Amino acid sequence: MKKQPEITAQTRAHLIDAFWSLYSQKKIEHISIKAITDKAGYHRSTFYEYFIDIYDLLNQFEDELVARIKEEGIQSLKIETNNNFVQILADVYEAQGEYLRVLLGENGDPHFAKKLKAEMGSALVRRFGLPENDIHTSYIIEFGFSAIMATLTLWYQSDKNLPSNEHVVLVRSMLMYGVLPMVQKYSTLPPESLL
Repeated sequence: MKKQPEITAQTRAHLIDAFWSLYSQKKIEHISIKAITDKAGYHRSTFYEYFIDIYDLLNQFEDELVARIKEEGIQSLKIETNNNFVQILADVYEAQGEYLRVLLGENGDPHFAKKLKAEMGSALVRRFGLPENDIHTSYIIEFGFSAIMATLTLWYQSDKNLPSNEHVVLVRSMLMYGVLPMVQKYSTLPPESLL
């Protein structure tokens, strides 16, 4: 007898949730399939109906998360013509922040940021009219995306210790005008000593 799609989806979601609750506390190497299935309330064989191994589960989860983030980001870019991309990323990050905090954190998957950058990078190249396969475009996307993701990760790991709008203004200002104006604004040293 074939399982109903909603039951199949629910079982898969329960396994992913069980994995996620473990992964948010420890490295993937310290998570067993038995721990996942025990936490989810299923037999070990049920896990293998959906995933090859724990890394397959993580990969599928990451791919789905990247697709959601890309879709949310692209939809936001289409809705507003005079938008602030840093704010859009902050909003997306806020919506998916708990996952991103872990995946981009010290116990996370180092390949996840590459996946996210590859997917979002192509959307940004099109959005800003940058030439594809150009060395300058590669550096621009690498710098901008890395700076935005690093500051968003710090903000989330610091329990959002800056108001969201202040954080966005700070990041946007540094992207548009460089870091030096912000250093000068907050430094306790005389401005002439910073040049």
